Amino acid sequence: MLQTLGKTLRRLMLLSLIACAAGCAQKFTVKPLPNFVDAAIKPGDKVEVTTYGGESWKFEVTGVTKTALHGREHKVRLVEIADLKKIARKRPPSPCGGEKELGCSVPILISMASNEHAHYRERFYDACAQHDYCYRHGSATYGLDRDDCDEEFLVNMQNSCPNQTTSVFGTVVEIMGNSIDSSFTCMRIANDFYTAARDFGEKHFEAKGSSYCEYNGPPGRSALIPPTR
Repeated sequence: MLQTLGKTLRRLMLLSLIACAAGCAQKFTVKPLPNFVDAAIKPGDKVEVTTYGGESWKFEVTGVTKTALHGREHKVRLVEIADLKKIARKRPPSPCGGEKELGCSVPILISMASNEHAHYRERFYDACAQHDYCYRHGSATYGLDRDDCDEEFLVNMQNSCPNQTTSVFGTVVEIMGNSIDSSFTCMRIANDFYTAARDFGEKHFEAKGSSYCEYNGPPGRSALIPPTR
C-alpha cells in the first residue's frame, strides 16, 4: 500500500514538473545583492520578499535601484531582505554565471542514475548554483578551499529538505513509503550528490584561476560561509 502510494506521488510530481517545463510560473531564488538583482529583476516583474524581521510581501516591481526594490506600496532595501523570489516562467540570469551553465553540473552522472536523482537536480538547484559559485569564485573572493565549498554544498542541500520526523513510527513510515519528497529520501539523495562532488569535483575547483565575484554578500553575512583564513 505504502509502496503504491509512493509510486503514485512520484508520477504526480514528474507530471507536475513536465507541466511547469511547458510554461507555468515558478518561484526562483534571487540573491539580494545589487549585481544579482540588477541582472534578474526589472520593472513589471513579480516578486516575493521576506525580510529579516519576518515580514513577507508579494508585489509587482515598479523600480530597481542599487539599494532597494520598489513597488506601488512597497520599498524594500536589499540589506533588509532575507529571501527574494522572482515569480516567472524561466530562471533569471546570473551575473556570476559567466558562459558556464550553473546547476548540478559536478554530480551530473549520478543525477542520471534514477528519476529520484533527476528530480533532486531541480530541488537542489540553488545549492548546486551556490556550489558552482564557490568552486569558481570562492578562493579569490572569500579565501575558501574545496573542502569549504563541498561542506557548504551538503549543508545547503540538507537545509532544503523537509523537516525530519521525530518519532520512530514516523521514520519507519517514511522509509517504507519511499516518497520522492520525504525527508529520508531527500537526505539520502543529498548525500549522494555530496559524494559525487567529492569523487568527481576536484578538477573543477578553480584555485589559481579563481576570479572575484561577491556571490554571497560581504564575508561573514552567511552563517554557512566559513570565515576567511
